[in-house]
Amino acid sequence: MKCLRLVSLALLLLSGRAAEAQTMTPAQIAAAATPSVVLIRVPTGLGSGFVIAEDGRIVTNIHVIRDAKQATIVAADGREFTDVEVMGEDPAQDLAVLRIGGGGRKSLGLKAVTLGDSATAKPGDHVVAIGHPLGLGNTVSDGLVSAVRDLPGGRSLLQISAPISPGSSGGPVFNDQGQVIGVSTLVITGGQNLNFAVPINAVKPLLAVGKGVPLASFQAPGRHRNIPDHPLSLLDQCPSADLQSIVRGIQQAINVGAPLYNQGNLEACYRIYSAAALDIDKSMGSCPGPRSALRDGIAAADKLKSWDDKAWAMRDAFDGIIALAAKQGTGAAVAGPVTRHVPDYPATVLADCRRPQAAAIRAGIVDAIHSGAPLYNSGNIEACYRIYEGAISEIGRNVEGCAAAKAALDAGVQTAQSRPDWAGKAWALRDVFDGMTSAIEREQKR
Repeated sequence: MKCLRLVSLALLLLSGRAAEAQTMTPAQIAAAATPSVVLIRVPTGLGSGFVIAEDGRIVTNIHVIRDAKQATIVAADGREFTDVEVMGEDPAQDLAVLRIGGGGRKSLGLKAVTLGDSATAKPGDHVVAIGHPLGLGNTVSDGLVSAVRDLPGGRSLLQISAPISPGSSGGPVFNDQGQVIGVSTLVITGGQNLNFAVPINAVKPLLAVGKGVPLASFQAPGRHRNIPDHPLSLLDQCPSADLQSIVRGIQQAINVGAPLYNQGNLEACYRIYSAAALDIDKSMGSCPGPRSALRDGIAAADKLKSWDDKAWAMRDAFDGIIALAAKQGTGAAVAGPVTRHVPDYPATVLADCRRPQAAAIRAGIVDAIHSGAPLYNSGNIEACYRIYEGAISEIGRNVEGCAAAKAALDAGVQTAQSRPDWAGKAWALRDVFDGMTSAIEREQKR
């Protein structure tokens, strides 16, 4: 009996050491997992996802693909896939399972992650999040599980301290054994470092292979939107500068309220939207049309019973104003120089740049434009410039060689910094981007 106890004790010690050996550092997790993380580009923005099967199945947030009729999935090795199917979705949990590659049995050579058990996650556990914040490559952040938050309807969220940024939505969150325990979904801004992930156990029921629906014909379950189609005459007596201020106020409200909505705090989302609309109405001395439209949105929301419906009534009112501003061309008219100065770079700008490195530069530029241009068009011009500037810095750090190309991009930053306004700065970098991508495309065709 004593021998059996000694053997059992030895086995316990060995298993404990094995468990310790399975613990990975953030660097080890990043090295193992980055090949499984993908960038998702849709016409309205960017998101992240991760490979869960070699047949091309990918997990992301449903809000990343909502209302998108086309998408490009960029694998870690640079391959781009545009044949995207939706294999399963859970709108309540903000989850979608996609499939690329036509759904054939042949492996696409993609590396799948290992799924963990999110039910075992507890406050204090170490986590690592990987994604494409603002489209800037595979970005790794680490932190802790701060709390497990129970939501209405039996749902829950993992609150984590690992930073999540726009573009990281849909990316994986790993435990310290390199297993995925969550899907990055939202962040509450305002300096509070509140970041959330959907537990991976909510994904598992969606993994049964069935018949996919092409993204072009996929309609995410949800509500019927009632976005007003305002005539341009609504902008009479509304100077462009004041309309920009209104659009910025609306966008700021959405940036704060939408994550709260996704978290399940519907009332807070509505309160933020309605307060922003009232503030715009009170603070603007001009623009009677947009102000009236926002008041109509509040009146429509007041007639509804649920906070969910109230929040969407305000969001419809907001999107109607944003669409009208875009129809008028406010973003381009106010924020961009009329004359472009796109450099015509000679082939020597890529003389010391091998094809994979040139492709990496082009990918970084394209991702930055996809992320920054929508912000520019919505009036957040400084943010657009910061994204472009950050992309150049990212390229400088992560792309080997290509000294001449990097020097050209850096020269663009210096030119941009000499411009007196954010619009001029943003366009200076966009000109450099377009010149560089043209040079790379010419070289690739040779």
